[in-house]
Amino acid sequence: MKLPPLAIGAGAGLLIAALLAPATGTALGKLGAVRAERARLTAQLAAPQGAPPPLVVSGLALGGDLAASIRERARSGGVLVEELADVSPAGRLAVLRLRLSGPEKAVLALADSLERDTPLVRLRGWRLAGIEGGVRLTGEAVAVRP
Repeated sequence: MKLPPLAIGAGAGLLIAALLAPATGTALGKLGAVRAERARLTAQLAAPQGAPPPLVVSGLALGGDLAASIRERARSGGVLVEELADVSPAGRLAVLRLRLSGPEKAVLALADSLERDTPLVRLRGWRLAGIEGGVRLTGEAVAVRP
């Protein structure tokens, strides 16, 4: 008796399916686990968060008025404050546009003390230019509000 080609194809297909069944089951199991993990992470990201984490460690945030602090340091160091304007965006950063002038050593010492002492202040986009009798520092002072 001769087998029809359709029966041979169907038998071969069933045999191949039986041989590939373990690999297919493993792949489907892994796919299910990955989908469950993805759903968990998506839900975690969508959940409302508590208070935002602090930008800097405790003690380094701005505790008072940055402009008053810079004016006091400049006065005690013999540096002239030509401009000190608040250009802070909404948020937790305090940004002051400043222009200071005086003897080179005094201006550099003031800039150094701003960056080294607390509260944490960084000078951004700063520029030093020589002027008659000293130097002029222009830039922005950035600090973090608590």
